[in-house]
Amino acid sequence: SFGKFNGKYDTKIKGLGLDMLVSEVQNTELKAPKVSKNIPTVAEVTQGEVILFAADAVETMGKDGLFVLLEGREQTVNYVRTPYRFTLVLSDESLIGKRRAAQRVMAATLSKLSENASD
Repeated sequence: SFGKFNGKYDTKIKGLGLDMLVSEVQNTELKAPKVSKNIPTVAEVTQGEVILFAADAVETMGKDGLFVLLEGREQTVNYVRTPYRFTLVLSDESLIGKRRAAQRVMAATLSKLSENASD
């Protein structure tokens, strides 16, 4: 579900033995291979629901006075109603893979840090 949790907007995952906020696991559990390898399969059958979920979240935050920047594939974000739209184009598409590799390294590092480590 999407809403305000602990004073900020977030997505809560609850069910099937899970109870967590996306902001708390976005760079650890959600970047793990067991999740990323299943994304294409899950996306294939839930893409419509995900787009509607994102559009509703954007609308909710907008009504609260926030400006929202939604990132995604053009064919996906085209389904989100807005008078403001722009497309970013990469000069080097290999940057996408490099970014993903950096995210995985960061996730592995974060999972090994103790909770008492300082920023």
